Amino acid sequence: MTDPVNHVLRGVTRAFRKDAGRLLRSALLALAGGLTAAAGLAFLTVSGYLVLCLALGPGPAAFLIGVGLLVLAGGLLTLAGNRPANKTAAAPLPPQPAASATHETDFASRMAFTAAYVMARYLGAGRRDRQHEP
Repeated sequence: MTDPVNHVLRGVTRAFRKDAGRLLRSALLALAGGLTAAAGLAFLTVSGYLVLCLALGPGPAAFLIGVGLLVLAGGLLTLAGNRPANKTAAAPLPPQPAASATHETDFASRMAFTAAYVMARYLGAGRRDRQHEP
């Protein structure tokens, strides 16, 4: 009984190992891109501060840079919060099955339950639940 479980687990492990390198590479590239973008934003901020400091002085330059970064952060958070709306209309629900079809479904459910019950009794034969023993 454990052979099918082991077979499935081996297949999942093989698939994970096969895709792990690609996933790790993608994650590292995304991390490197994010760090490079952060460094670029830092250099742009410093250069903007230096230019504004020459034109307006250090106080207003720091204020304008801070306001600009807050506006940028607000825009990015707004974009992150907006999920694109699903343009396609939802499919209409299928009509409910007729009363005669429920009899067939009920019969199939009873058969499945009975088969599971008999199989559980067969597989558990000779085993007793130790909690209920005196």
